[in-house]
Amino acid sequence: MIRPVVRRKMNKIIDAAADHFFEHFTLVVANDESEQRTCFKTRHQVYCEEMGFEPPRASKMEVDEFDEFALSCYIKHKATGDCAGTIRLVMPQHPGQLLPVEQNCPEAIRMDEHSPQRYPRFQVCEISRLAIPKQFRRRHSDSNVSPVTGKSLSGAFKSNAPGRNFPYLSLALYFFAASICILRDIENVYVMMEPRLARSLRMLGINFEQLGSEIDYHGKRAAFQLSPMEFMQQISPALQRFQRKIMNELEEVPNFGAIFRHQPSILTKIHEEQRAA
Repeated sequence: MIRPVVRRKMNKIIDAAADHFFEHFTLVVANDESEQRTCFKTRHQVYCEEMGFEPPRASKMEVDEFDEFALSCYIKHKATGDCAGTIRLVMPQHPGQLLPVEQNCPEAIRMDEHSPQRYPRFQVCEISRLAIPKQFRRRHSDSNVSPVTGKSLSGAFKSNAPGRNFPYLSLALYFFAASICILRDIENVYVMMEPRLARSLRMLGINFEQLGSEIDYHGKRAAFQLSPMEFMQQISPALQRFQRKIMNELEEVPNFGAIFRHQPSILTKIHEEQRAA
């Protein structure tokens, strides 16, 4: 239980972080080819070059089969135009399309009652490929946070010092993804993350349900499930204000519902470039 004085301090930190965020950053739903490439290049920088989780590609873009039915997003730094962090939402459309957790980590979900197979494909989503480039981890309060998971590198979120390692850009990316799920009426969201990150987020009122034991997948991970609507109802008033601002930005994205139609042609071109390289 967080003491009232700590909660008030935490809410002030979140409000200040939100004001700073919207002053210096904007949200981008990767609709066109250049925006897609920005996300894939950022993923390559973090996953292939910095962390070594995936093999380097000659194209300098990290793409896999799930991108065929995924929506990529990123945070753009207004002053430079650089990508400050990216995330994707894998959203199957028919029974032949699996979530990454179903294909790569089926043992991570312990009980059948939580299996994505219980739901129609259009009602499930997996949030994955969160990546924050090194220059933004150094520049902002994510400097002590993992570039992939958002986990504090110096310990869990400390209730007695909530400003020290507040997961700034990482939290914004998760809120970005959850807001898209709400707008698309997706009810069941899965994510592979470190349990320590889930415990840290719980301090902010964000409760992911752990579905199984830890496994070794890009480090120690466990599968978690989240209801986006419950997520938004549980968070503190300060985080609700932050999320409403994100929703307002998303509602201004033109042709939001038609974004998928652009995806296959972009990926086909990228695959052709990779084969040529």
